Amino acid sequence: MKKLSILIAFLLFGAGLRAQQTNLTQAVDFTVTDCHGQTYNLFEILDRGQAVFIDFFFYSCGQCQVISPYITGSYTQMGCNMHDVFYIEISYIDSDAVCQQWANEYGVEFPTVGRDGGGNEVFDLYGINACPTLVLIMPDRSIPIQGLLQLYPFSAQDVVNAMQQNGLQPHDCTGTLTVNPQTLHIYSDETTYEPGLLTISNMTAEDVTVNAFTADPIFALHCMYDGQDVTEGMSVAAGQAATVEVYVDVPVKETFEGKMYISTSAGNFEVNIIYESTLNIGENNSTLSLFPNPANESVTLQGENLGVVSIYNALGQKVETFFTEESQIVIPTSKYQNGIYFIRTSSGKTQRLVIAHE
Repeated sequence: MKKLSILIAFLLFGAGLRAQQTNLTQAVDFTVTDCHGQTYNLFEILDRGQAVFIDFFFYSCGQCQVISPYITGSYTQMGCNMHDVFYIEISYIDSDAVCQQWANEYGVEFPTVGRDGGGNEVFDLYGINACPTLVLIMPDRSIPIQGLLQLYPFSAQDVVNAMQQNGLQPHDCTGTLTVNPQTLHIYSDETTYEPGLLTISNMTAEDVTVNAFTADPIFALHCMYDGQDVTEGMSVAAGQAATVEVYVDVPVKETFEGKMYISTSAGNFEVNIIYESTLNIGENNSTLSLFPNPANESVTLQGENLGVVSIYNALGQKVETFFTEESQIVIPTSKYQNGIYFIRTSSGKTQRLVIAHE
């Protein structure tokens, strides 16, 4: 009798696992908004080369609570959404407030979507009838993992092993990738383009791939690094930084603002673009501090939001460009000829400088 009870329990459990799956073999696109207000589109993530791992759950689901630490453990081992796999969890019934409570309780760092963000619609699209259901979608839209049974008996390592069987590799997720400045000023006149300088700092333990630089339709983007066109992508080595020259081409000669989008293997970034069609070199702001002035061997520039600092001669020709994230920069001037120059910052502020060698 005892053996029969165990067999029945096992069969019921197995049947439950089989119910916790999608019958789809090809992905259906969806767009959702997580409980923190961030929006995600499935096919956009797949198109940038990442697989998507979905945990279909709800707050009061006991089995969901049991496996949550294993899922977050595999998330860390697989690179924290910065590499081969993008993790997201979706609830059918929970509000944003409940999803935030769940994420806080179980230490979930990847996106959590509830009914407020379209979770119920995704459940319906994928025919999810029981939780937890775990689904892996590959960049080619195929669904090799359709449910929990394929990950049984289930641990963080079981999830990682399943990922590896599908060609997805573990990655380190310590450190961050940063993009500065957040607002990029770009200038041009009829014949000369003054690029904005954008620095990508890779503070992770692995090389990061920049998949593409794109922009609003109102203007075309052109990015250069180390003399090469990198608009379609580049790589930034671990622990290194790369400063990219950003040029824009616009259909009209006027000042405008837009956005630049950077898709990378360590996350996506937005940069504000402020474009001015004419370089008007002259003193237009006295809030910058410049000393000594006249200068001999060097000059110190102080002010807020310096960013890209460009030096122009009296004819309006650019002599040299610097970049700083600090509120102060020391500029060597010994190689400049005596005369009048102008210093311009990313914010468009300009200050007059006199070079007088002794």
